[in-house]
Amino acid sequence: MALSLSLATQIGAMFVMIFVGFLLVRKSVLSLRDCNALSRIVLYVSGPCAIINAFQLTISENKVKGFLLAIFVAIGIHILFMAMTALLGRIFHFSPIEKASLIYSNCGNLIIPLVILIMNQKMVFYCSAYMIVQIVLIWTHCKSLISQKQDFDLKAILSNINMIAIGVGLLLFILQIRLPVLITSAFTSMTNLMGPLCMFVAGMLLAGIDLKKAHNKRAYLVVFLRLIVLPFMVALIFIISGLYKVLPNARSILMISLLAASAPAASTVTQFAQIYDHQPFEASVINVLSLLLCIITMPLLNMFYMSLT
Repeated sequence: MALSLSLATQIGAMFVMIFVGFLLVRKSVLSLRDCNALSRIVLYVSGPCAIINAFQLTISENKVKGFLLAIFVAIGIHILFMAMTALLGRIFHFSPIEKASLIYSNCGNLIIPLVILIMNQKMVFYCSAYMIVQIVLIWTHCKSLISQKQDFDLKAILSNINMIAIGVGLLLFILQIRLPVLITSAFTSMTNLMGPLCMFVAGMLLAGIDLKKAHNKRAYLVVFLRLIVLPFMVALIFIISGLYKVLPNARSILMISLLAASAPAASTVTQFAQIYDHQPFEASVINVLSLLLCIITMPLLNMFYMSLT
């Protein structure tokens, strides 16, 4: 219960930051063009710093097993989401943008700062496992789904800044190379920028959307499935299978996986929609609505999981 309340408090604090970002644009202190610069700081500085710092751990059998468990669970979650999207698609006839929004979540920009705040920075180590799986699938399945082209972008996968950071972090972890305190301290400070900047950008983007046009029944359906139905199935599987008992820290690792699975729709879906000119407004609406409503759904799902494990 305490962890769920902490999660709700931290998500609430993030929404205060979103409101600040909203005001910055509405009061003309910043413009929508400034979102690009702030997003780049998060993407190329704060995120990689958080990931590399998280791998500065003493290697142990439990940590390796925990990381492998997180990889296995991430693969399972994506398979489940793809299967359920295909099944539900027979009823609701989802568009490619709706399918991608259901399958892929914002497991980096939102979850990393949340995990740091409610657990600690070292637990980002397990976030990276989910990110590895999703990055590969986003640049293969998600890209081909939206572009309607069957291609495999290996270069985009290997050159992804988060994948590079994970690779560097893993190498340091395996070789047990410790970065100097000067570097880790700087990385920690830059990591601390991640949460506020992400929320400022979300608020600024929200200010640029005509909320009257955002009332779309299809968008609410997709958001309902993305934030409640699909992650609730994940929580049930975790509970019924007893997977949370397989390792001493499996309960916490699975909670991180559940947070990633219950996060808002991935911002990458919106970016692909804009690049390929495939329903960019619809993608933006789903992204913003899921971000706004996750303040309610994520703590409730977490409370459900924690109370039964």
